[in-house]
Amino acid sequence: MRVTFINGVKAYSGKLGEMVFYNHYNYLLCQVRQFTYPTLGENHLKMKDIFLHLNELYLEANADFRDDLKTYALYNSRENVSRIPSLRHKMPNAKTLFTQCMWKWAKEHPESVDLKTVTLTDMLAIDSPVCRVCTCVNAGYIKKVTGWERLDKIISTP
Repeated sequence: MRVTFINGVKAYSGKLGEMVFYNHYNYLLCQVRQFTYPTLGENHLKMKDIFLHLNELYLEANADFRDDLKTYALYNSRENVSRIPSLRHKMPNAKTLFTQCMWKWAKEHPESVDLKTVTLTDMLAIDSPVCRVCTCVNAGYIKKVTGWERLDKIISTP
């Protein structure tokens, strides 16, 4: 359904009550639809379990490794941001980078990595690239930044 606004408002994008507004053609056309919550299936529950486990792994890691990830996230947000303002987006934080690296590692080794059950000791035993930030860069999971070679603290339980 097409929407028109009063008081000089051209368009609105977002959710307001039970309605979802979205715009097209650089705010020239605004449409609205009724919000319906999606039905959660088995895949949603599987993803929830994986992300909760990855969050536990991140919080279980020692502070030095998390500090290295935070340092990398800071350098990444300075150096790898798009120069075109319309293409800029919020750069990932340390926990998001850890999650992305874990997913890329699991995609590379689907036969040996199960993200629901992997532990830090398993990661250290098979010498995972996610155990250090510098090895994540070497493996191609994340982009290079200035001084990435110095981010070599190993992930371990405190």
